[in-house]
Amino acid sequence: MSSKPQRSILLLALGLLLAAPALSGQGSDALQMTRIDRNPVTSALAGSGSASLRNTAYSAFSNASVLPFYDGRMDAAVSYRQWAPSDAPHIQAGVAFKVAPRFGLSLGYAYQGGKALEALDAYGQPAGSYSPKDHLVALGIGLGLGERFGVGVNLRYALQAISASDRYSGFSGDIFAMYEPGNWLRLTAGLSTLGNRVASSDGRVFKQPASARAGVCWSLPFADAHILSLTADGDWFFSGDYGAAAGLEYAWSETVFVRGGYRYASSGCVIPSHAALGLGLSFAGFRVDVSYLTASEILGNTWSAGLGFRF
Repeated sequence: MSSKPQRSILLLALGLLLAAPALSGQGSDALQMTRIDRNPVTSALAGSGSASLRNTAYSAFSNASVLPFYDGRMDAAVSYRQWAPSDAPHIQAGVAFKVAPRFGLSLGYAYQGGKALEALDAYGQPAGSYSPKDHLVALGIGLGLGERFGVGVNLRYALQAISASDRYSGFSGDIFAMYEPGNWLRLTAGLSTLGNRVASSDGRVFKQPASARAGVCWSLPFADAHILSLTADGDWFFSGDYGAAAGLEYAWSETVFVRGGYRYASSGCVIPSHAALGLGLSFAGFRVDVSYLTASEILGNTWSAGLGFRF
């Protein structure tokens, strides 16, 4: 691979780092939808798994530094989630391509609706109803630096239409690095959701939910057909909130998967504390994954199901 893509990615990553203090903003967080886990697999691990290769198809939403370590050519997935806080559907899709042995790209799109809200006119009289509609578009770029290191940059645009006249939109980005000291261990760290200030229709200014994040994925194969994988992630938000998640996956013959995890978060964190469970089935490149969130007044009874294909 030529050095031109390498220079471009490194310059983009450097730009995000230098812009971090100015981009983080002040005040309450807006566009919190950018921090929702879009992957049924990592959702079943309570949001851990940023260092897992099972997050490749959805890496445009989270951590593109996984792309250089993916040993296939393409990984694509689509999923549906019934989001309990708004009792509304989420639909998301992602695809990752290996352009060169140590260079990959990923794309993602997410849509989420909301309950219909009654609208009022200037005189306080009913003026019909409006259903919130949110859109998220994401791009991930991953580059390997030698055999054991990789870096990734994510760029995204979010649009949140709360009412016919009240909309929020903004750009944000991530920069991550990954290190693989052995074939069964990966470590990652970086900055997530560095974004521009977001203004409301009444002139109030908000920041986006930026954080420093670190994660680990450690797998233990045994008895030929069995693999146990432990994932753990921690987020330290610029707002002062924090969250940490850990998950465990059992895989039999890379065909049947059982997953579970727990997330603990401070009271003001974007994603609250919850437990998660999930199952997966993979055959001939196709896979089906489901997750269920519980032990949370806010997120309890959230479920998701997805279909993926890789080669």
